[in-house]
Amino acid sequence: MFKRIPIFLAASLLSTGAMAADGWTGWHVGGTLGHNSGESDARVALGGQWSTETAALQNEVVNLWSTELEPSGNSYGIQFGYDHEFDGGFLLGAELDYSKLSADDGRLTGQIPTTPFPSLSYSVGNSVDINNTAALRARIGYGMDRHLVYLAAGWVRADADVSAEILSNGNYSKLGTASESLDGTQYGLGYAFDFDTHWSMRVEYLRNNLDDMKFTTAYRPGSSFQTPPYTETFTQDLDFDTIRVGVDYRF
Repeated sequence: MFKRIPIFLAASLLSTGAMAADGWTGWHVGGTLGHNSGESDARVALGGQWSTETAALQNEVVNLWSTELEPSGNSYGIQFGYDHEFDGGFLLGAELDYSKLSADDGRLTGQIPTTPFPSLSYSVGNSVDINNTAALRARIGYGMDRHLVYLAAGWVRADADVSAEILSNGNYSKLGTASESLDGTQYGLGYAFDFDTHWSMRVEYLRNNLDDMKFTTAYRPGSSFQTPPYTETFTQDLDFDTIRVGVDYRF
């Protein structure tokens, strides 16, 4: 039995050498921690009975209710993928990940008098909340021994909640909400370091550009002016940046 030990050790060393020769080639799984910051512009279009109001009042409400939000917050996630390093260090790979986010922003004004009608005032609110993302992307990089630099690009889907509300001193009260899964593109760059123990570390920057979402408001119970109806339709975009660090176990 003891005579087999040198043979076993030699086989192990040969196996380790073969793995090292493969460089960054192979499967990997790991996790990330990051921070997200974005921009979300909410633009309202008035319709219905609003057409009977003066242009000055319509412009006042549009300017008051349209806003730029900046959702931000932390995230954590997992990823799984495969890379192949060619002779010369050129690398191609693919990766799938899922991240849980808590990136949000909102505002709620007090009663603000309108310029054309000082006796008429409005309180408005807007909010956005990004809950989680899933992404599938390709990676193109260059490996230099234990160092790897790469570019990444692909598809991303994010679950987001948005809302808009309005209340006047004349009890005009409406609320609009929407929860959607938004598709978009993701691209960025990263750096990874191999600890030569099956473990590697990464630092990444990713840009996420998502589709717009549209939603309308509805009268709250007890609101005045319900008939004929005033209508408000929101178009809200959502883009955000992710900076994160992570670790991977490479098979």
